[in-house]
Amino acid sequence: MNSTSALNDSTVSHFPLRIWTEFAILGLGLPAAIWLASKLIKLSIPAATHGSPAERFLWWIAGPAIAEWLFVLGVVLVLRHRQRSLKDIGVWRVGNWKAWVMALPFAALSIGGNLRFLPRMGIPISAAFFPQGFHLAAALMMGITAGFCEEVMFRGYIQKQFLAWARSDLAAVLLQAIVFGAAHSYQGARLALVITVYGMMFGVLAAWRKNLRPGMMAHAMQDTLSGLVRNIPVR
Repeated sequence: MNSTSALNDSTVSHFPLRIWTEFAILGLGLPAAIWLASKLIKLSIPAATHGSPAERFLWWIAGPAIAEWLFVLGVVLVLRHRQRSLKDIGVWRVGNWKAWVMALPFAALSIGGNLRFLPRMGIPISAAFFPQGFHLAAALMMGITAGFCEEVMFRGYIQKQFLAWARSDLAAVLLQAIVFGAAHSYQGARLALVITVYGMMFGVLAAWRKNLRPGMMAHAMQDTLSGLVRNIPVR
C-alpha cells in the first residue's frame, strides 16, 4: 500500500501537534458536541422528551446528526484551507468490484447481529423492513449521517493524517479506529469497543482500495438497520 498521503504538506515540524489535536477534537470534542446538541434539543423541543417512542427516537438521533454534519463542514473547511477537497480523500470514487465484495459482508455482519435480537423479543424479522413515519425517518437519518459523515471524518480524513505521520497503513488504521471508538463513548464503553472493531474493518477497506464509497454504503446500511431494529416496539 502507498505510505504517502494527499494531505501531507510542508509543515512537517507542526504535524505531530496538529494531528494529536485533531485526534482530541474528534475523540473528545465530537461526543461533547453531540451531548450539547442533544441537550439543546431536549430543552427546546417538547416532543424530544414527551412525544411517542418513535418521536423521541427521532429527536435522539437528531443531536448526533447535527453535530456530525457540523464536524464534516469543519473538515471541508480545513481541506479547502490546504487547497484540497473531499475528492482528494476518496469521497467520490466509486471503487471496483473487489471493494464492494469486501464491504458488503461488513454490513451483513452488523445487520445479522442486530436482527438476531428480534426473535428473542418475539418479533418477526420482517418487522425491521417495513417501517414508516418517524421510525423510518430516524433510521434513515441515522444511516445516512453515519455512512457519510463518519467515513469522511475517520477513514477519509484522520486516517490519512495518521498515514502521513506514521508512514504505516497498520498504524493509521488502528489509530483512527481508536479515535472512532472514543467518539462513540457517549453510547457506553462496551458499545464503543465494538465500534472500534468496526472502525478497524472499515479502515482496512479504505486503506486497501483508496476510496470511501463502498464503506459509506455498507456503513449506511448497517446503521439504518440498527436504527430500524432499535426502535421496534416489544410485543
